Amino acid sequence: MAVKLIREQEPNWIIAEPNTPGHDLYQLDENGEVTEWCEVKALSSSLDDSPVRVSRTQFDFAREKGAAFWLYVVEHAGDADQARILKIQDPAGMARTFTFDRGWRDVALKD
Repeated sequence: MAVKLIREQEPNWIIAEPNTPGHDLYQLDENGEVTEWCEVKALSSSLDDSPVRVSRTQFDFAREKGAAFWLYVVEHAGDADQARILKIQDPAGMARTFTFDRGWRDVALKD
């Protein structure tokens, strides 16, 4: 649903092959060269209610591609009337802090 909504608004995005590491969509220039990549995250509610998680592969890919990489977060993805696309260019480059949540307890060294 999220990808469909994005492609309706921005038909230049092409859907990547299933299980392509690091991104879901890409764009080509006039020579057929890939110029931009996009990872799509769909939320049933908003960022106020739930954070978006990216895998290490996705983050590394975003860092490698820099400003040519986009993270599209689709809030309320299941509701066409409420859905909203948040477009974040170069999320890895724009990050200023990293949050380590309670999930890190499982890998932490404990006394």
